[in-house]
Amino acid sequence: MTPTVATLMTAGAVTVEEHARLQQVVDLVEGGTAAGVAVVDGFGRLVGVIDPADHPDLFAPAAGPHAAGLHAAGPRVAGTPRHRRRRAGLHGAVAADLMAPAATVAGTWPVARASRVLTDAGMDVAFVVDDLGCVRGTITTRQCRPAPAAPTALKEAGRDQVRV
Repeated sequence: MTPTVATLMTAGAVTVEEHARLQQVVDLVEGGTAAGVAVVDGFGRLVGVIDPADHPDLFAPAAGPHAAGLHAAGPRVAGTPRHRRRRAGLHGAVAADLMAPAATVAGTWPVARASRVLTDAGMDVAFVVDDLGCVRGTITTRQCRPAPAAPTALKEAGRDQVRV
């Protein structure tokens, strides 16, 4: 049986409504480790994504071994004078002003199809949506990779061998 996206996805996602103020987005990014913040409409349907890496003038990566992009420690809000001026200039900005198109897949799709969508979009993360377009989770290119074959024990000529 072919595995589906729903069997491998990570349930849930960090979301914000499209009319949320910039400070709400900053608070979500500052306190989380998500690869992006899903922007949803009033009905919970996905309309885009805010990736902190797309806004280096608003968010700066935390210091550490994985300083480029997002990592386990999560991003931090940039604190240089330039970043503060940029945020001040966007005082009236809402989430919809910062979002980009998001890659979406259905939970019922085969994993191979989701992998193709991610590859074609050049993205590492896609949002899993239901029939109404509401976010149910995320799936990454890493989750789409096939699992390594389990070793098979064989007995040949009286010796135990493991074939991978």
